[in-house]
Amino acid sequence: MKKNFAVVLTVAAVVAAGAGGARYLKNDTAQAVAPTTAPGPTVVELAASEISEVRKTDLRFNVPLAGTLRPVDQTTLKSEVAAKVSEVLVQEGQPVKKGDVLVRLDTEDLETRLNERVANLESAKAQLVLAEKNRSMKLSLQQKGYAAQASVNEVESSYRAAQASVRAQQAQVDLARKALEEAVVKAPMDGFVSERAVNPGDKVPVDGKLLTLIDLAKLEIEAPVPTNEIALVAVGQKASFRVPGIEGREFSGRVERINPTTKAGSRSIPVYIRVENGDQVLRGGMFASGDIVVREVKEVVAVPPEAVRGDADRKYVLKLDGGKIARQSVEVSEDATATLVAVKSGLSEGDTVVSAPSIILEPGTPVRIGGK
Repeated sequence: MKKNFAVVLTVAAVVAAGAGGARYLKNDTAQAVAPTTAPGPTVVELAASEISEVRKTDLRFNVPLAGTLRPVDQTTLKSEVAAKVSEVLVQEGQPVKKGDVLVRLDTEDLETRLNERVANLESAKAQLVLAEKNRSMKLSLQQKGYAAQASVNEVESSYRAAQASVRAQQAQVDLARKALEEAVVKAPMDGFVSERAVNPGDKVPVDGKLLTLIDLAKLEIEAPVPTNEIALVAVGQKASFRVPGIEGREFSGRVERINPTTKAGSRSIPVYIRVENGDQVLRGGMFASGDIVVREVKEVVAVPPEAVRGDADRKYVLKLDGGKIARQSVEVSEDATATLVAVKSGLSEGDTVVSAPSIILEPGTPVRIGGK
């Protein structure tokens, strides 16, 4: 009878535990029973790379450019006379100033030629003096009736021929003097010597190449633009570019000219980008690549295109609101680049959205950011 009483007591204890919580019995047959609770919603952890903060920014629409830098101002110095090179005072890469003496040509033959022409001029002047005296005498005799008209005409003709001879010889002297002056070749502008074509002792003909000078202060890029994009490009637009070998620096320029025809053998039109190179870090012949900014939209709310979901009729983003996911309808603009799309309405600066397109979360899902 005692045994049956113990069994009834154990069952009652279990029932009591299920109704009101845990009960602990000293009887050896009693068991501890714990209460049960329903599990809460699972918190999803997002990495910092999977979210984006909504911000205002400027959107730039670009046309790619690629081309070679070349100096705007460059000149090839040539010999104005046929002579032997006496001195070359500069080397390749050397900076020069306007008016600096660069090359001297041998002047011995030039001086001899000048002296000869000066002598010819003096002779012509003497002949003119004689012709003028004969003319005056004939005219005087004609007035007295002692000279025929034919003889007067003859001395008049001789006089005019002597005048022409003086003028011709004077021109020859001027040319000889100019040639002597041009035997000293001076820099016509500030710049650098990019090529030296002669050495002392060389004989150069008229128009023989001596030196090439370039000015690095102003450069330009000739960039071919496809014909299907050339309508977007206009004179005055800004450009930015980079140059291999000069890392960590971006250079700027602007569209200076647009060629009216396509480049031979291609379907592209050359566009010329003017570049100011005050510090002269850029050099002619360097390759440049970058973009021409054809349009710019200022201060717009923008998100990565991966953050925008939905279809053409209804677009939305997954927005973080109070630690939970909310589905926020948005209206997007046609202004979009490869990395950002403008949002007309639905978001404000400072909002946070899910930018990883592979993440699909239901509204109300609690989330936390990794590392926070």
